[in-house]
Amino acid sequence: MKLGKFLCTTLAVMAIFVAVSAASKPKDSRNVLLHYDATVAGSHLASGEYDVQWQTHSPAATVSFSQGKKVVATVEGKVVDRGTKYPANQVVYGEAANGGHDIQEIRFKGSSEVIAFE
Repeated sequence: MKLGKFLCTTLAVMAIFVAVSAASKPKDSRNVLLHYDATVAGSHLASGEYDVQWQTHSPAATVSFSQGKKVVATVEGKVVDRGTKYPANQVVYGEAANGGHDIQEIRFKGSSEVIAFE
């Protein structure tokens, strides 16, 4: 009887843990390397490697840029299907008004969907 109760309790705790873990993970996440200091949707990002996480809101997306455990910018973007799968993660830059780099879109390896920023 004690073993049965123990197993039920253990399974219940595991089910709660799995549900909380799944709910806390972002829908999508990829690593990208910024070769330049850049601006994205008004937020400045220093060159370096970032974990890019996004939650889509059909087709809008809330996009977070993190380094380590620290979120350094959260901006709005849009998920767009370009119809071509990309061979590698790529950051597409434009020229910002101040002459610097402005991130226009991020492309992801093996996907035809990009995150575009206005």
